[in-house]
Amino acid sequence: MKRLIFPALLLAALLYAAPLAADTVEFTDGTRMDNCFVRDEGVRYLIWENWADVGSTKMKIVPRSQVKSWKKIRNDKWDEHPKLPDLSVTFIEMNPKLAGLHGLINYDDPTGRMIPKGAKTMIDVGERGWMHPEEIVKNLKLKYEPGETITLTAHAKNVGFDTAKPFEFIWLIDGKQISSGKCAKALKEMEETVFSIKWKWEEGFHTATFKIKTDQPEIANINNEATDPLWGLTFSLVVSNGKAKAWHQVRSAVGTFSFEDYYRWHVDLMNVLFANSIWPSAPEGIKARVRLDRIVYTDGDPAEAQASLVQPDGIRYDQGNWTWTDTEEEMRSGKFQLPSKDWYTGTEWSLPHELGHQLGIADWYWIDYGGTDYHTWQDNGEPITHFELHPNQMMHWHGPNIYGEVDANYLNETWDKPRGYFADYYFAIPKENYIKVVDVNGDPVPHARVEMYQRGTLIDPAGSPIVDQGVIYFPVIEDGNFEIPCSRTPVIIGMTDKNGMMHLPNRPVSPVKTLNGYERRPNPFGNMNVMGNRGELLTKITKESRPAWFMLEIYDFNVAWFRGQKDKFIYTLKTPFGGTESPLAPIRVKAEYVRTADNQIDKDHVKITWEAAPAARELQYLDNVIGYKVYRRIGSMTLNDRPWFPVATLGPNNRECIIDLKQYPEDTYWYSGTNRFAVSSIGMLSKESELIEALPVLPTVR
Repeated sequence: MKRLIFPALLLAALLYAAPLAADTVEFTDGTRMDNCFVRDEGVRYLIWENWADVGSTKMKIVPRSQVKSWKKIRNDKWDEHPKLPDLSVTFIEMNPKLAGLHGLINYDDPTGRMIPKGAKTMIDVGERGWMHPEEIVKNLKLKYEPGETITLTAHAKNVGFDTAKPFEFIWLIDGKQISSGKCAKALKEMEETVFSIKWKWEEGFHTATFKIKTDQPEIANINNEATDPLWGLTFSLVVSNGKAKAWHQVRSAVGTFSFEDYYRWHVDLMNVLFANSIWPSAPEGIKARVRLDRIVYTDGDPAEAQASLVQPDGIRYDQGNWTWTDTEEEMRSGKFQLPSKDWYTGTEWSLPHELGHQLGIADWYWIDYGGTDYHTWQDNGEPITHFELHPNQMMHWHGPNIYGEVDANYLNETWDKPRGYFADYYFAIPKENYIKVVDVNGDPVPHARVEMYQRGTLIDPAGSPIVDQGVIYFPVIEDGNFEIPCSRTPVIIGMTDKNGMMHLPNRPVSPVKTLNGYERRPNPFGNMNVMGNRGELLTKITKESRPAWFMLEIYDFNVAWFRGQKDKFIYTLKTPFGGTESPLAPIRVKAEYVRTADNQIDKDHVKITWEAAPAARELQYLDNVIGYKVYRRIGSMTLNDRPWFPVATLGPNNRECIIDLKQYPEDTYWYSGTNRFAVSSIGMLSKESELIEALPVLPTVR
């Protein structure tokens, strides 16, 4: 009689053969996959193609761009408990630990400066500390020395529902085995054991792997090994034993019944996103990495357990922490709440965002601005608003996004520094900055008036205006209150030169330097605060009484600096104005909804009409009109937020155009859906006239 030998995971699947609802994936090439199980990792999907593969390393890796849509279906069968063990490498701890600075960077200075302060081992150097923080922390252990002995301790836990038999294991450094051994002990359900090894520290980007080797059937094998970047910034997690046990009752997106596996995956996921955060100034992505160094379990209050991580010297020895707090009812009753099934079978996208804060990255959505009642659009009175210019990044949206260009460079430049500082990358601003104002054809707009209103400021009535290269700026009140909208009166006033250029004054600051090497020098934004409130200049450009509004945000200045423009940066603002070579602009431009055959308003279509301007000069080729362009703009945001986009190009004899309102760029129209329309004339060499806006402005139809 022949013996049938089943792979361990296939045997596990046969032991648990109840019917199970599964996912469906539609691909961009028109094909689909049914009865599969999907994990979303942002830049890619990991797909178990059948139930037998769930929890295994046998996954199909599909780039996000190849998936049109997918539908997750997980019924109660997903959470049923197989009578099998499941060995998991939950984390690898490293000792000695390096000091972190969380809770030890003081921001009480009214000008927004920061300084290390508050630990017994820190040295008070007085005023020198603002510019020489390294003298304050010189007694702290902030790095390892070559040849220093490091202890690596792997934590292995049985997160299954039956006793795990003894197993073998191996240690690897950079993928090469350096040690092996055997665990002679059988691990009961939720029992943990540890294995340690010594290693001499080496500079560079090295990895350590602990791998369990076993032939016994298990619920999963995806958790049988863990590989950590030894240069990675360390996270600690704090959770109550009760909450960890509650997670043991459900199968997460990782395919296991384990709190540790689910959240270790999210730490590893950050590294996947780091590697894929590729930008012009970060062509190889982010070289920084993170690692799960410790999980602290408690039978008491997790908040108290977190506080106890601070050692007697006042230092917490990690570079970031996340703590799952319990409600009073949970602690009293011992019944711990879990998130919904949809949550734990998916990706907790809020966590890579929140852990980004632990690394010192601020919320870019602080740059979003809802406007005021004193800076409004002239045509309908709506507040002039702003939405961060690059919102599709991790630290703006909680969602499947990579980290933005500024964040990528910040982590690349500070991967070996202690965490605790917050958003000091705002100080990375070029030495000299200019705006260049151009017309609809990209030609300079000379002698235009420029007024800049800064968010987070009030003009100091006791201050006197200062002139810098012909540009006037006004002192602002420095009282630490940055939570105010754009100033009512301009902070900066100037005029463009014959080339459409205007120098942005370097306003005085209270100097400060961080351990990361960023120094706040005089700059157009003045004393920046760490939340970025002052990182916006609402800019009004006026030509011949016609205004155009823009928002200069600090993000673009930071990007310029990281791309190598450390000495000079020119910020180009494209206006709807015409120039000296523009043809005559159309006149009497109007917008109205189209009427149906029964005289009802068709809110999906708008008719734009206009007239040609009367000839000003006979046979003048600069005045010759060879066609018209029709434009549309949506929302209440500024012109560099949501610029005019063309919807039609027509011949010289056309005087009307029907616009389908259902067709528009797939962008974010956050504050308003107001529709605006404009028409320009096209002259020789495709030079355009100024854009003449249609009246009335039409309300949202979305």
